[in-house]
Amino acid sequence: MKFPSIGEPGAEKILLFSRSHPVLGLDSNGMRVLLRVGYGQEARSYSTTYHSVKDAIAGELKEDYDWLIRAHQLLHRHGQEVCRRTVPLCNSCPVTGQCRYYRKTSK
Repeated sequence: MKFPSIGEPGAEKILLFSRSHPVLGLDSNGMRVLLRVGYGQEARSYSTTYHSVKDAIAGELKEDYDWLIRAHQLLHRHGQEVCRRTVPLCNSCPVTGQCRYYRKTSK
């Protein structure tokens, strides 16, 4: 994180993909998916939201690089293609049964 413009999320992704530290480095897409499903609470500060999601998901993570990398990739892709920031494709989402956001917005 001593490099300019590298914050905690970026540093954690570097540590994960370099297999230096088994941590789920979330990007904004993955964090949005986890928030919408029900992990953590959104706050005014990105950092506060990030830590809230990380704390909420911590008990369900494995300390296995392959598992964490796959989780990162799936969350990233799902956030980009289905659980988009604007106009999410909830009708084609496979996790609507567990999604707090879907229950809240589909009424």
